[in-house]
Amino acid sequence: MSVALRWAAFPLAMIAALLPHRLWRRVPSWIPIDDAVFLSGIATLMIAAAIGIPGFLAHAGATTSLANETMIAAEIQRKMDYNRGLVQGFAGLSIFTFVMTPVGLLTLYLAGSGVLRAMSGWFGDPVGDPVLTGLDAVIFGAGEKRREQRTHARREALEGPEVADRVVTGAAAGIPDCDLVVVSARRKPGWERGVVVFTEDAVYRLGDPVERTIAGRLRTLYPLAEHRDLEAIRKSVHYDLPA
Repeated sequence: MSVALRWAAFPLAMIAALLPHRLWRRVPSWIPIDDAVFLSGIATLMIAAAIGIPGFLAHAGATTSLANETMIAAEIQRKMDYNRGLVQGFAGLSIFTFVMTPVGLLTLYLAGSGVLRAMSGWFGDPVGDPVLTGLDAVIFGAGEKRREQRTHARREALEGPEVADRVVTGAAAGIPDCDLVVVSARRKPGWERGVVVFTEDAVYRLGDPVERTIAGRLRTLYPLAEHRDLEAIRKSVHYDLPA
């Protein structure tokens, strides 16, 4: 059912991939936003083509018609002879004049942002829509940074001094369907659901991190299940398992 739910939520994930990347952690884990980034970028590129190709053809046709009308009017007034090469030159410049029109600018932006997001998703460093990301940084960036600093300070107070990681079995941690659980005093950047963890002895896939209070201190538990399937590796980290 969880697999079916994730596939059903895939169109929603493609839309959510437009959000600034810092907001992705607020998206529920059953929405596979990281897996949808590449296809979201490709879809944006296809929308750019659907808008741009008809728009360019209409613009080029109008430019050629205007050039023809100008040359015919000049010929009628005996000011110059009809010049087919000049008309073709006007038509050849249509691609440059098109990108200065509203439709052309929209097409150029959608195509550029689609390629950027598709490549970022493919290489495992995803980004959201550039304009939305920029607006988010300008409007909410400073306030969000101050809130994150306050939250970080409160969290460190709950976590206490930084200590070495501990590794226990899934059964001991009360987390089924995993082989090992890394108990950490600090959250690990980049350790998210689906990330592949390479160790000296084996390769694991990370489940949903869990937060618990243990012996009066807040701890983050990272469940690891051995990577035995052929599912593609999008993001990975290297980790030395403690004894």
